[in-house]
Amino acid sequence: MTTNELASLNITGDLARLTLRRPPMNFLSYKMLRQMHEGVLNLGDSPSCRALLLDSETPTFCAGLDMGEHVEETLFLQLEEYHDFVKALNGMALGAGNEIAALCDFVLASEKSTFGQPEINVGSIPTLAPVVLPGLIGGRLALEMILTGKLVPATEAQRIGLIHKAVREEQLNAEVESLLNTIRGLSKSVMALAIESVRHARRRSLEGNLRELQSLYLNQLMDLEDAVEGVNAFVEKRSPKWKHR
Repeated sequence: MTTNELASLNITGDLARLTLRRPPMNFLSYKMLRQMHEGVLNLGDSPSCRALLLDSETPTFCAGLDMGEHVEETLFLQLEEYHDFVKALNGMALGAGNEIAALCDFVLASEKSTFGQPEINVGSIPTLAPVVLPGLIGGRLALEMILTGKLVPATEAQRIGLIHKAVREEQLNAEVESLLNTIRGLSKSVMALAIESVRHARRRSLEGNLRELQSLYLNQLMDLEDAVEGVNAFVEKRSPKWKHR
C-alpha cells in the first residue's frame, strides 16, 4: 500500500478484499472512485476468486460522494467514475454501505450501523438510490429515505430488506467468514450461472437509468440556486440558506 492509496485491493486465496482508506468518513472523491473501479476491474486477472469483500479502515464505511467536487470542473468526471464503478460492481460483492450496499449480493452490518441518504440536507439528491432502492425496499420507503434524509438503524434496515443481516459488532467477522465458507462449499460454475440469472435483467436497465439520473443531476439539479448553496454551505461548514429556487 502507498501513502496516496485511497482504496486498495488485496487478494488472499479465493477472497478479494477492497478496502476504503479515506478517513474519517470515506467521502468518495474522483481519485478514490477511480482506484475502486480499477480494483474491481483487476479481479478479471484472478479467476480463482469466489467473492469480493468491501470493507473500510474507518468506523464509517462510506459517507457518499465528496461534495467538495460538486463544482463544474469536477462534477461530471466524479459522476461518470461513480457510475462506471457501480456498473462494474453490479452485484458481485459482499459488503456494506448506503448506496453501494444496494448492489452487493450480501450485506452484513454491525447492529451499531446506520444507513441513510442524507443528500437532501445539503440541497442534493442521491446519484444511485433512486434507481436501485425502490426495487429493494419499495417505492414509498425509498422515497421516505430520499426525501427526509432519515437514518435507518441496521436492525430496521434488515427488516425492510435494505441489508441481509445485522449482527453484534464482535460477531461481524465470524458472520462474514461463515457466509464465505457456505459459498466455498458450492459449485463455482453453477453459482456463476445463478448469479448471472439474477443480474441479467438488472444490468439491462441499470445503465439506461443511471444515464437518465446523471442527466437530471447535471442539467437540472445543478442549475438550481439551492443546489449551489447546499454545496457551498457544506464546504463552509454552515447551515444552508434556501431560496427555494
